[in-house]
Amino acid sequence: MQTHGTPFYFDTLIALFTRPSRFYATRFKAVTPFKALIILTASSIFFAVTGALLRPDSTLLATAIILFINAMGMVVMGSTACYLALATTARRHYAFKQLFSIFSLSSGAVLLIAWVPAAFFITEPWKWWLIGTGMVNGLGMSKSRATLTVLFTFSVLVILIWALLPMAALGSLHSA
Repeated sequence: MQTHGTPFYFDTLIALFTRPSRFYATRFKAVTPFKALIILTASSIFFAVTGALLRPDSTLLATAIILFINAMGMVVMGSTACYLALATTARRHYAFKQLFSIFSLSSGAVLLIAWVPAAFFITEPWKWWLIGTGMVNGLGMSKSRATLTVLFTFSVLVILIWALLPMAALGSLHSA
């Protein structure tokens, strides 16, 4: 496996697509949070540009920026909620940087497909499965602990988004 540059990006994503359990069990420790962030950033740029191009009736740059911030922000919010859940309930300590790397790699992989409008129903469950797989194989977490943590983190994000929707609606009313 390459350790930097474009080959590292593609080698990592191919491993996540083809054998995620093996990747997390054998190669995850070699991926620093910075490298995971680079993978997430590159995939987020691709997602933002392709997603914006599918919306010809909107301002291309503004849409791309919003999609990019959303892709990056969801990883930050998800890994933070996951860390807080584990920090308050788990006997074993899990470092935030490890969780952030798992969320970044999992999201980085699915963002390459997530720009397709109907792909949400495939990519979102797949992303959460990759996160759980990373927790089990990369961090040594039990399957039951990983499942509960993924379900809790997902629920927290859904509730947060649902709570923020009225503010987004108000913003679109004021701009009209």
